[in-house]
Amino acid sequence: MDEKTVEQSMQLILHSGTGRSMAIEAVRDLMKDNDVEAAKKKIEEAGKEIGEAHDIQTAMMSAECDGQPVEKSILLIHAQDHFMTALAVRDMAQLMVGMYDNLKNGK
Repeated sequence: MDEKTVEQSMQLILHSGTGRSMAIEAVRDLMKDNDVEAAKKKIEEAGKEIGEAHDIQTAMMSAECDGQPVEKSILLIHAQDHFMTALAVRDMAQLMVGMYDNLKNGK
């Protein structure tokens, strides 16, 4: 696999993993501290990390659409798996924080 694809795959894993961890941390901290605003801020930060991962994925897809083939590998598949998991965890964390906020405010 070429060096650029390895670097992009590793960056995709890094940013996705950081975003996923931050989203989980937001829910964990909410359970401990009952601070909805802090949890929302942490999820927003998670979204920025996931956004970085999304930019990498988009660049790879754009390059391929422009006729620059991207070599498929287990590493790239692993990176995509991390990215999709991060998106799902972030979305679920947002729902959980919203639900907690509604329950806390009697909605």
